[in-house]
Amino acid sequence: MGYSKTEFLRILPAAVADYCHTVQGNRVIITDSDKSRELVLVVTSLPDRAIGMIRIARIEVEFSFKNFTAEERKEFMLNFDRSYQRGGG
Repeated sequence: MGYSKTEFLRILPAAVADYCHTVQGNRVIITDSDKSRELVLVVTSLPDRAIGMIRIARIEVEFSFKNFTAEERKEFMLNFDRSYQRGGG
């Protein structure tokens, strides 16, 4: 993802609005209200991408879903991806 970890964590509450989340170092633990479903994100900083004089921060985010159906995963990822889209044109 083209974000720094700080930017990623700033946007996270909107991206997971229907879920609770806690940050533990490079891990983010996301659960539903009754804790029956869990998603663990592991956020790893990568070297910046350089395009001429421009530097773009990058992170890798690994997703580990527990007790989500395929449809629930799909719905979650659609909302998550939409939250992290940047405007352009």
